[in-house]
Amino acid sequence: MAAILVTVGMGPWSFDRLIRAVEPLCAYHDLFVQTGASAVVPPCPHARWIPLDEMQCRLSDAAIVITHAGSTVRLVQRLGRVPIVVARRRALAETGSDRQESFLRVEERAGRVRAVWAVETLPAAVASHLTPAARKLEPALPPAVSDEELTSILERVSRRLLG
Repeated sequence: MAAILVTVGMGPWSFDRLIRAVEPLCAYHDLFVQTGASAVVPPCPHARWIPLDEMQCRLSDAAIVITHAGSTVRLVQRLGRVPIVVARRRALAETGSDRQESFLRVEERAGRVRAVWAVETLPAAVASHLTPAARKLEPALPPAVSDEELTSILERVSRRLLG
């Protein structure tokens, strides 16, 4: 059995479609699901909300991370890993914009994610994602910069642009 972390983020939008899609995986894998605002209760260990430090530990320990197309994607990539990603869809009232679908298309083209566009294919995506080569992002994204470093970079760019 593989340790799999499923996370739908900490925002106000439920992602029932993804939570329902992982339910069959609970019978075959060691799954933990962060359910967020979802009303769906999966038949495996789960919690609505997880503190950031615990989430970072779970991300590091998971063999596979299944997530929405939000900021968690970058956290997984910074660990040198390729997440399985399902975008929330505006057409299904899972979010207020098409931003996640657009982001997922860009990341899929770049090869930095395993995109799942039809949730019924999630078990197959997990099965094929178990090989180490499929999960490794080479090279890993550079680490995030601190607020101070970002401010300094933006100030330099602004000075250059403004003369």
